[in-house]
Amino acid sequence: MKRNVIIAGIVMVLVGALIGFFVIRKNSVKEPVAEQSSKKRIVEPTNVIPQEERPYLAIIPEADGRRITIEVNSIRKPASEAEYTVEYQTGTLVQGFQGLLKLDSIPAAETNLMGSCSAGGACTYHTDIKGGELTTRFIGDENYSLKTEWKYFENKAKETEFSSGDGKFQIASKDLSKVRYIIIGQSSGVPEGYDGSIASEPYFLETSTDLKGQAEISIRASQEGTLTILGWTGSAWESFDTTQEGKMASATVDLLPLYVVVVN
Repeated sequence: MKRNVIIAGIVMVLVGALIGFFVIRKNSVKEPVAEQSSKKRIVEPTNVIPQEERPYLAIIPEADGRRITIEVNSIRKPASEAEYTVEYQTGTLVQGFQGLLKLDSIPAAETNLMGSCSAGGACTYHTDIKGGELTTRFIGDENYSLKTEWKYFENKAKETEFSSGDGKFQIASKDLSKVRYIIIGQSSGVPEGYDGSIASEPYFLETSTDLKGQAEISIRASQEGTLTILGWTGSAWESFDTTQEGKMASATVDLLPLYVVVVN
């Protein structure tokens, strides 16, 4: 009996020692803490720099209806590269993609798929695309960011009348009925070489086939005065006889990739 008591006592001492060992060990081992980067990406406010200093941007629909091209056509405030984010509505969802354009030579462009592809090569293409926003961040001696809207048309019904997302640009042309894919959007800036002062948001008109023909357009200016609608041919500005009613300027124009209103 006495022997059993001694053995039980030894067992209890050993158990107690083991429990103490594990408690001390647990307290001495710290859980790894995930490192948090102290670096934060600096995001500038958008559309702060003057209109006259902004680059001419465009989004071009490709003929297959599955890709679009982001393009910097001209630049006035120096930058070495441009980060961009494209967001667009497809049905009830918002999709998008990001990229980086090196600005060693202008124009600079990059084409992206509106969809996704698996590692095996199977692709899914987005449908019912309505348009969205383009956000760009230009990196140089002085960084600046811009945000513009764009509207996408899959012209199955061979329509002839279209408008920008903000409703301030309208265009009507029977020649556009022949075009399958059309994008109308804010170009942010314009190339140099025009007379007068910019008096409206500039708008790009990009199509999946070459632009040919004429159109009736109306652009709402930001101010009153003697207003003139200008169109960019790709190498020079062309002015059009303009009628106006208050801040609304209208003209018969050639189909061109860029329009803006100036005041003299």
